[in-house]
Amino acid sequence: MQTRPDPAGPDPAGPDPASTDSATDPAARDPAAQDPRSEELAANLAAVHARIDRAMAAVGRQDRPKLIVVTKFFPAADVLRLYRLGVRDVGENRDQEAAAKAAEVTQLLGGDTDALHWHFIGQLQSNKARSVLGYADHLHSVDRSSLLKALVKAAPAADAPPLTCLIQVDLRDPVPADGRGGADPASIPALAAGIAEAPGLELGGLMAVAPLDEPAAPAFGRLAQLSAELQDAHPQAHMISAGMSGDLEEAVAHGATHLRVGRDVLGERPLQR
Repeated sequence: MQTRPDPAGPDPAGPDPASTDSATDPAARDPAAQDPRSEELAANLAAVHARIDRAMAAVGRQDRPKLIVVTKFFPAADVLRLYRLGVRDVGENRDQEAAAKAAEVTQLLGGDTDALHWHFIGQLQSNKARSVLGYADHLHSVDRSSLLKALVKAAPAADAPPLTCLIQVDLRDPVPADGRGGADPASIPALAAGIAEAPGLELGGLMAVAPLDEPAAPAFGRLAQLSAELQDAHPQAHMISAGMSGDLEEAVAHGATHLRVGRDVLGERPLQR
């Protein structure tokens, strides 16, 4: 598990490649560091950051949300390229892939991954709780009491940094009983209290995906209101993880602190193996 940054801090620009000491930076020794794929990723990152800039300007927002680049189905080599380009937050949503990729990236960087933060953003089976604790800094998808119990049972050692947990909320109104990821808003207080009281866990805030059958803006408006209500009871739980490639502007407008973007940085995902 890596050292966690301040979730409320500005999105770091990352190291200046021109000032990187190639003798000490493991990534600088990567022969593929300046390949065409790196140039493609750099251009895509610049375009996404420009969209964030415009979205912030449109609503007069000064605090910049963090960009989490979702690397699902993309290789560890792309994570290394992103690291060299200044990305410090990456997201995954399949534990088996994420665990292997995090280990490979650590090896590629010679173990020097203190500044790289892994966010698990997908639905998590309770029996995978211990595995996620081995590499993730943030878990964005706590949505039921059984998962919380598994996390408490597998909690990190007392001298390890806590796992920052976000409650995933289902923003459909009303919430149907179809088994999709996300807690009913009515269950937020109980889940929040359980996380806040658990040793080894830290309550970060809320996460949500905009429903497919309605515009994102009103859904993210509901999420902002739920976040305000949560902060009344837990002032430290200010994180709002919302917004993806297709709706990041609406998320920025409604106070998202963390954006989860995959396709618009990395391109279309490879076929699932």
